[in-house]
Amino acid sequence: MELLCSQLQLSQIPDSVLLQFCSCLLSLSPALSISNATVLARSLFLGRILSLTTSASRLLRTAFISFCAKYTYPFCRALLGPLLQAPGVGSAQTELLCSLMKDESLEPDTQVLLLEQVLELAWKEETFLVLQALLERQITEPQRLHLALVLEPNTTFLRKSLQSALRLLSR
Repeated sequence: MELLCSQLQLSQIPDSVLLQFCSCLLSLSPALSISNATVLARSLFLGRILSLTTSASRLLRTAFISFCAKYTYPFCRALLGPLLQAPGVGSAQTELLCSLMKDESLEPDTQVLLLEQVLELAWKEETFLVLQALLERQITEPQRLHLALVLEPNTTFLRKSLQSALRLLSR
């Protein structure tokens, strides 16, 4: 799959073609395997998003969010961690990830998986902003409890801020 993606130069297709290609991928039956979806996520989005210097186009944003909604686990493996941990991640990348976290089309199970992935990452400003965007959505009681458990052993400077945000959400 990696060789195919490389040969087709999927990382360089225009955003309009990317959206059409993603629409075709999302309609496949049976769905892609986790390993193929992971390779495709990396090939289609990682380089493109890391190279953003301005806000993502509407087409890129739509393709990105719809791919994540269908292939959440491969998305997390291939993109979420690498995007938040890459050196030089800026406001364009953070804005795109925050818009994903706030998207109404994401199912609660998808939100939980995204939350778990974000909480496992090393803490830095971009991570906090993406987590905050996810927390701004209504988070269920099990999700709040899970977050509280994960935050407890965390010793970063953000712990108290996140615990305060969690208390506000619980009211």
